[in-house]
Amino acid sequence: MDTLFVNGTIYTLEAPEHAVSAMLVRNGTVRGLGAAAELRQQAGRVKEVDLQGCTVLPSFTDAHIHFLHYGLGLARLQLENCSLTETLQRVRQAVAAAAPEQWILGRGFDFNTWNCGWPQGQWLDEMSRTHPIVLIAKDGHMVWLNQAAFAALGIDAATPNPKGGIIERDESGQPSGLAKETAADFVVQHLPKPSETERLTALRTAIERAYSYGITAVHTMEDSNTWRTWQQLRRQETVSFRGVLAAPVAQLPALLELGLQGGFGDEYLRFGAVKIFADGSLGSRTAWMLEPYEGEMQQGVIVKDQAELEELVEAANAGGMPVAVHAIGDGANRAVLNAIAAAGDVNLRNRLEHAQLLTPQDIPRLRQLNVVASMQPTQCAMDRYMAESHWGERCRTAYPFRSLLEHGTLLAFGSDAPVESPDVLLGLYSAVARKQWQEPDTDSWRPQEAVSLFEAVRAYTQGAATAANEETYRGTLALGQRADFVLLSEDIFRHDIEILKETNIEQVYFEGKLVHER
Repeated sequence: MDTLFVNGTIYTLEAPEHAVSAMLVRNGTVRGLGAAAELRQQAGRVKEVDLQGCTVLPSFTDAHIHFLHYGLGLARLQLENCSLTETLQRVRQAVAAAAPEQWILGRGFDFNTWNCGWPQGQWLDEMSRTHPIVLIAKDGHMVWLNQAAFAALGIDAATPNPKGGIIERDESGQPSGLAKETAADFVVQHLPKPSETERLTALRTAIERAYSYGITAVHTMEDSNTWRTWQQLRRQETVSFRGVLAAPVAQLPALLELGLQGGFGDEYLRFGAVKIFADGSLGSRTAWMLEPYEGEMQQGVIVKDQAELEELVEAANAGGMPVAVHAIGDGANRAVLNAIAAAGDVNLRNRLEHAQLLTPQDIPRLRQLNVVASMQPTQCAMDRYMAESHWGERCRTAYPFRSLLEHGTLLAFGSDAPVESPDVLLGLYSAVARKQWQEPDTDSWRPQEAVSLFEAVRAYTQGAATAANEETYRGTLALGQRADFVLLSEDIFRHDIEILKETNIEQVYFEGKLVHER
């Protein structure tokens, strides 16, 4: 049976002003666009759905998320937007409710807002000396631990810093409470593992939460557990959602041996790229910089140096696999672009993940090398004050959305959740207003790099689909595209950007079938 959606403002996103009032869907695909009377003549046996004046857009894709970890994190200690006092209070409450020696795991603290310097391990020791406590920073590049956690993980004064990582120490050489970059990765990898049941529950939870933001597809940066759990979920039930997996570079040899290439899979679960880390983060002051941070002598952490990047990119590309490289500082972004240029394969859609700071000279190179800029607008707004403090005037090309677009670069927007919220409306506001949601009266930050609302929506839809080589069947609502779409309560294109704060996600459809309703 055909389904005819009528009485709406349906933006196909083929052009900024292109909207129709009705859409015909057959077998999950858009088969007609125009006026309801015309489409009724095309339809066979038809069911009509009244859109009740809502605005319709293609559903959104989060082009950079840690999806299973996001779902798992929803069941852990939530520390986003907490002061130091609130953070310690939540830890204290978790300890009081925990079984003896149970691990206390949390995520999302942002010490940059505390104005008290670096977090101290002794503060967590005061919460408990028997419960291992591990708190992951908002940016995911640093963990805060108590001595019980260090002991449980076998980390002591004799443990060396891993390559590309730092274990902060006191004067006697003992771990003092913080592990950064690959040292943080070691900690996270050795935490108690969730069961398969817990992972399945987390994935279902993440999908439902994604629906509430109008998201029906994600590009997730995770390991084989996500791939395994997603396949298990599909064996158990129909999954009306799309996932593209970027596998960690540690698995590159196995992938090459298997002959696996980018795009392997189907429309619902596909392999997309190999994920590589070039540097750290701004929040932990480990982003790889060409020049020192403002007021400091250090230039961040090089997780993979130039030679290593070139070797890895060449190996992946030669095997038919795009790379998705985490690069935040201008030094890291330049090194990655150099490595992609050395590999010489401009037919693959290699990606810079984050691309938070680029020099003016490097901005044109993304288009020249056919590199996707996979960026997270909410981080732009949330990081503005910290970026100015640590990067100074270099911020004139920080989060350079407009400059990249003007040079013809493909933008694909995401959230990096659980680092930031996957709320797409928040992301759209951040890309256009370049200010924080709760600060409407502040000036736009470096407004010359803002994009229009239409351009931002395209980066969450067509841009993200194109980044994954899926533009032939999704990303717009053109004829022949999958009928994945979202109903908004307001026509966001016909109002000031503040209208986003009054806008609700009313319904979400996947291949023409309702999967979420507010």
